Amino acid sequence: MTDPKTLIKDEAALVQAGLQLQNEGVRLLLAEMRALSALIPGSHPAQPPESDAEIEAGFDNMPV
Repeated sequence: MTDPKTLIKDEAALVQAGLQLQNEGVRLLLAEMRALSALIPGSHPAQPPESDAEIEAGFDNMPV
């Protein structure tokens, strides 16, 4: 019969490996998102607007 401590250690190792794989996937996704954001024009402004007037100027305020 197998020792319960060995089973628990083996299961913990599998869980740890799974979490590491998920972490690598998320890191890869983040790198892809950062690369794409550098390619998309206007995806991130050089400086955020500082006043309400600057924020409002960015909206289309045509009367309906």
